[in-house]
Amino acid sequence: MLRKKIEEKCQGRLIIHRISVDAREVFSGRNVISASSSPVVKGLLQSGLPSQCFSWQACLFAENLIEQEGIDIIEAQDYEAPLYYFQLRRVLGMGPKRCPPCIIHLHSPTETIARYNDWDTNDLYFRTAKRLEDYSIGTADALFCPSRFLSHYAEAYYGLAHGTIRIIPLPLGDNPTLEREKDTWDHGTICYVGRLQRLKGVIEWIDAAVNIALEYPTVRFEFIGTNLLSTDGMSGAEFLDRRIPEKLRMGFSFRGEQKRSSLLQFLGKARIAVVPSRWENFPNTCVEAMCSGLPVLTTRQGGQAEMVEDGRTGWLTNKPGSEGLADALTRALKTSPAKIAEMGAEASVAIRKLCDNRKIVESHLDFRSQIVHQGPSRSFYLPVNLPWIKRPLSDNSAHRTPQNKAQQGLAIVVNCFNNGQFLGECLQSLKQQTRKPLSIVIVDEGSTEEQTFMALNQSLREGWQVLYKSNRAVVSAKNAGIEAVLKSGLNPLGFAFLSAEVRLHAGYVDACESVLQRCPNVGLVSCWTQHYGANDKIRIKPCPAFPYQWLANEAAPFSVIRTEALREAGNFRPVSRGYEDWDLFNAVMAAGWIAVTIPAIMGSYKVEEDLMQREMPDYSYRKVHQDLLERFPEMIVRDARDIVLLAASNMAQSLCEMKQVMLRNRHGIVLRALRKGKKKVLRRVPVWLTHAISRVTR
Repeated sequence: MLRKKIEEKCQGRLIIHRISVDAREVFSGRNVISASSSPVVKGLLQSGLPSQCFSWQACLFAENLIEQEGIDIIEAQDYEAPLYYFQLRRVLGMGPKRCPPCIIHLHSPTETIARYNDWDTNDLYFRTAKRLEDYSIGTADALFCPSRFLSHYAEAYYGLAHGTIRIIPLPLGDNPTLEREKDTWDHGTICYVGRLQRLKGVIEWIDAAVNIALEYPTVRFEFIGTNLLSTDGMSGAEFLDRRIPEKLRMGFSFRGEQKRSSLLQFLGKARIAVVPSRWENFPNTCVEAMCSGLPVLTTRQGGQAEMVEDGRTGWLTNKPGSEGLADALTRALKTSPAKIAEMGAEASVAIRKLCDNRKIVESHLDFRSQIVHQGPSRSFYLPVNLPWIKRPLSDNSAHRTPQNKAQQGLAIVVNCFNNGQFLGECLQSLKQQTRKPLSIVIVDEGSTEEQTFMALNQSLREGWQVLYKSNRAVVSAKNAGIEAVLKSGLNPLGFAFLSAEVRLHAGYVDACESVLQRCPNVGLVSCWTQHYGANDKIRIKPCPAFPYQWLANEAAPFSVIRTEALREAGNFRPVSRGYEDWDLFNAVMAAGWIAVTIPAIMGSYKVEEDLMQREMPDYSYRKVHQDLLERFPEMIVRDARDIVLLAASNMAQSLCEMKQVMLRNRHGIVLRALRKGKKKVLRRVPVWLTHAISRVTR
């Protein structure tokens, strides 16, 4: 009943909205669902992109609504990809039976926001958001945005065909036209409304205003919005003080964040509004200012250039940066007050014509009706920007597809080396699969421990197939398992390779096999995983893709590989232990097969982690990594720039994390370091210190 009331109140829409804990009272009477404390939610919150938690919760809630309600279309924004998990689950066959089309409202790509704010676009947060946004846009049934500028930008940015994106401006809302006195047109402020951040061009605007204020000392500049200009070593207020000479500061007023209801009084005292953004989509601040009857001084880097006509409803810059803003400001200040008032009146008329509420609503209804009539299309398929994230979305060339249509079932190869204490639980997890594997082979790599011998003998008595290899090489053991399955006459759809420490969840085989059957262009099926041992956490990664896969293996170690892709890659290559999976996964993806990550925890494995070694690659790692990259020279050349930038960002983040870990664990790290080099230390220190170290570290 509550949901029905909400639907009526929202005029036929069901809205899933993210709110903070302290904002619950604002939504009194609404259906508020709290995030659970499940391992998945905790893992998402601790991931590089915590907003995934909302995407996940919204996905499950939306799927439930679709089964119960007559929903005919689903809409979400691009920013932070709130529809990502819903779309991914649909493609993998995990969503509801009803499939209303999905549309994405393009607003501002996260990477673009980061770049124009001078942030590190390769930071884990931004690059994860970008990857999810790229996926969401790539599988959307339709796209729309508010400006031609953003449409052209997105077409170039994502490699979309021209005309793919429907353009529907933002509506006016209820913004009034304000009456201004003659004195306001003569001496009113030049008003900036919006966050004080680099993206908004506020630094360039302040620099331009400072330059012009020397020539026009009576001009007053007003800034409404939160100051976000602080840096690691400087507050936002100090930043402004350093930017504006003391003798000019009386002409600059910074009002901070204001309630929306207070904005009209500031606009009412202004004679000119300014929107100096480095990049914009279709800024509401420009709409509001023009509606109020102000001409606007603005850049051409956004939809505002479609609202403002230079010389008639405002002033457009002809150059980038502060120089262009200063030139436009000079032109504005040379305009007579009467002309400025006339331009403001024309601005109000022009914006009301462009953003007429009724016309915008009709455009939205027409657009949605068309999409509902067409039904879902792209949302049934994985996007073309997998496994290479930079592949244009307009590239319709075929992906890899299997030639052997008769394959079925999964073959499991379990390799064991002196870890027999875990083998029983691993095999038990295989027994509990809801869909039984086609074949299971245990391969011993040449174990020497009695406990492992006993575990292997017990497995033989229970009827498991066990192979023995004596060379202690994991690669040859895995390849032996492959050949044993194929020589038996079986024709599996895919292979999975487990160490004895792996414990699969009951639905693992069913889920992975279903994905291979449903998605013929998928060659690698990964999943979320859970660690146990020294580091008990959830590992959540996006679908593996280049160039990110060159820097780190993003697929679960027990990912399923389509047999055809496995054979094409030549099975496992002889590389250092622990890197053979990464090497093979790269080869599968490099051949054009898509890799997907099932958004569910499908297994766990043991992880031993040393705080001193974490994320700090040694020489052996660098040598192996070099060998892995040299296998695909042409692709490495293609992705060279991204690899360099990602590596630099990863190293900076690792050093930061290591510093934090060391600060939190000073005592433990010192003890471990002393224990590790204890013998060397004891040979080089006085006897009294030797006894002290021995007492502390024993």
